[in-house]
Amino acid sequence: MSPAPSSFTFEPLFLALVVVAAALYGRAARAERPPAWRIALFSVGLLLIAGALNSPLETIAANYLLLFHLLQNVMIADWAPPLLILGLTPAMRASVARAGGKPFAVLTRPRIALPLWLVGWYAIHLALFYDFALEHAWTLNIEHLLLIAIGIVFWWPVLADEPADIGAPVKIGYLGAAFVGATFLGLGLTFASTPFYDFYADAPRLWGISAERDQNFGGILMNVEQAFVFLAAILYFVWKLVPEEEQTRAGA
Repeated sequence: MSPAPSSFTFEPLFLALVVVAAALYGRAARAERPPAWRIALFSVGLLLIAGALNSPLETIAANYLLLFHLLQNVMIADWAPPLLILGLTPAMRASVARAGGKPFAVLTRPRIALPLWLVGWYAIHLALFYDFALEHAWTLNIEHLLLIAIGIVFWWPVLADEPADIGAPVKIGYLGAAFVGATFLGLGLTFASTPFYDFYADAPRLWGISAERDQNFGGILMNVEQAFVFLAAILYFVWKLVPEEEQTRAGA
């Protein structure tokens, strides 16, 4: 029997990871004293991960509606990673890069990070993997860990200024390619007339939402939120590009 939609589901692994991340940040913050806005952004990023995976949202996602599962995924892959990175000071980001060593440096190169993110995004949402993950809690935890990891890898070269030689034009192209490349998954879910995932086709229905409509709404959610996140980031770097071009002309 499925749990009540309002009941809390707890994932101790992610609560532990959030606590460890908060403790490490707190230790670094005592030495460097980051501004309040960075602390706030990092805290919100951690809360998004903890809240998405330890709440009734997890209960509904894991037992009833694809829409809520996709909401979880964008919270931990598209929203939390950029907030966590922006919450780090330059010195903190340098410490993370040193700790990650050469593997992290390679993975966060744009030509590696972009295809890695796209392949991971589509592979995680393949019906074979998705249905299996929903039937096995340990695989579902792996799914969520992968989403957080590829999200950090993807956003790192955009927001951490590493590698340092990536300018605004490259970042704009990188973000544009990611947005266009990821759009097809959401469109496929939006316009599909049959459910992709057997688990949700057979799941108990909530609020009169059919399996087909559940999937369509999930696709719309993905496309709308990615349009907002990616286009907002692109517009920011377009805005930054204007003074860069003015300085180049002045120097010429």
